[in-house]
Amino acid sequence: MLIILNHKMNLTIDEIKHYEKHLRKYDVVVMPQTPYLALFTNGEYTLGSQCVSEYDATGGVSAEALKALNVKYTLVGHGERRVSKRDTDEVILEKVKELLKYNITPVLCVGEFYKDTIYKNKISIIEKQISYIFDKVKDNIIIAYEPIWNIGENTILNVDEIKKVIKHIKDFVNRKYNINIKVLYGGGVNQNTINDLKTLDNVDGFVIGSASLKIDNIKKIYLALN
Repeated sequence: MLIILNHKMNLTIDEIKHYEKHLRKYDVVVMPQTPYLALFTNGEYTLGSQCVSEYDATGGVSAEALKALNVKYTLVGHGERRVSKRDTDEVILEKVKELLKYNITPVLCVGEFYKDTIYKNKISIIEKQISYIFDKVKDNIIIAYEPIWNIGENTILNVDEIKKVIKHIKDFVNRKYNINIKVLYGGGVNQNTINDLKTLDNVDGFVIGSASLKIDNIKKIYLALN
């Protein structure tokens, strides 16, 4: 099971050094802020990146640089970037291509806004998000289902609803592209909700946001899942 720790824009340099020492025994994917990537070299963890640039520009981070730091996974299309219009479908596609060029696995985030929570609406939106990418590039990609409206919250969707959406995503990708896709879940994943979430028998892992900033939380989640 893939456990991704997404730090977003959190932790200072001193905090991250302390954090890294205590994370070393955990088999997780850690995604710190870009300036801290080079500090994660000593543990059982795997290194991931929160983002990559789709073109060569000042202030960006290239897939080539991420590869040199031993990054194995990178988020693309995270809900917070979709909301801000930084990651459009067109931009996401270019990022996916760049990552695959350097054998880094893209974790394609898909999900609906609050106004689209009616099941048929959310499914339509998710299918469009997936199809835009998979119609052009379809190999070596992982999907993360993250309801955009539930990112950063302390509650989760109905577990049966999550299971239903994950099943639909897997069936859709298999039917249309003949791929057995891995699907993760993110949104309200923390030490308080993990016992409910671990009952999902069709999920391949989780993306953890704010709860991933404290080692005590990670320990509780890790133990629950293992």
